[in-house]
Amino acid sequence: MIVCWRTVSVPAHERDRYLQWTADGRTVRETHGILAEWALEPSDGNDDTVVVTVWPSHEAFDAWIATPERDALTASDVHQVVDYRPITRYDVVGGYTTSTRPAPSTTTGATSAPSRCSSTTTSSTVTRR
Repeated sequence: MIVCWRTVSVPAHERDRYLQWTADGRTVRETHGILAEWALEPSDGNDDTVVVTVWPSHEAFDAWIATPERDALTASDVHQVVDYRPITRYDVVGGYTTSTRPAPSTTTGATSAPSRCSSTTTSSTVTRR
């Protein structure tokens, strides 16, 4: 499994459209093997967005990059107004993901710890927009 990490600069007035564009492309991305996609914003809102995608393998990601469906998504007007930085790939070498998060304890107010995952950077980056 691999994780792809990319910083993007989304104009504030395009944020909602960008997030909807991501949601609208979910089915086609899942058809090509994507396991997860998250758009992360700093809590203070003062920096770029980070887009994280999870793929079963480098081969699945490379196949997605070469599809006409991806080209159609990236040709959209929403995609064109966002400034994309290079993608960095990480090999997943440990950790776990739970399918559901346990409910917080009502007697102590404690919450469960977040998932943790160790990774190492591979040397590959993707520069295609």
